[in-house]
Amino acid sequence: MLPQIDEKFIETGKVELVFLDLPLQMHSNAFKAAEAAACAGDQKKFWEMHNLLFIHQHELAPEQLSGYAQTIELDLPAFQKCLSSGRHEGEIRGSIRLANSLGITGTPAYVLARRIPGGDKVQVLEIVHGVRPYEELEKKINALLASK
Repeated sequence: MLPQIDEKFIETGKVELVFLDLPLQMHSNAFKAAEAAACAGDQKKFWEMHNLLFIHQHELAPEQLSGYAQTIELDLPAFQKCLSSGRHEGEIRGSIRLANSLGITGTPAYVLARRIPGGDKVQVLEIVHGVRPYEELEKKINALLASK
């Protein structure tokens, strides 16, 4: 669904995408995978790593993450140093806290919010939980844009 939302709303400047990590505890390798994506982001390849990890979501053992880094042609020593350092751990834990404070306990979830003028604060208007048809999300976004 993201490519459709990107083309219709993000690339046109109508909406902003903010991605939050929510590695679920029931997936033992999810947190390290989130760190791997963040470390790839340090090399401007977050989405490439994110997508690769999603494709291989049942193959996320820590020893496999460097292979994915090689696949997307990251600077492997820099990636491994980042991954072993825990550099992004606090940022990921902050995302988890924010998601939990909004009542989000599973993925996917979409937070439809409006930026409050004059600052960085947002007003949460609706949270859409679970897999939904693109058309449903598009309708909700269009309704919010029309109500500006």
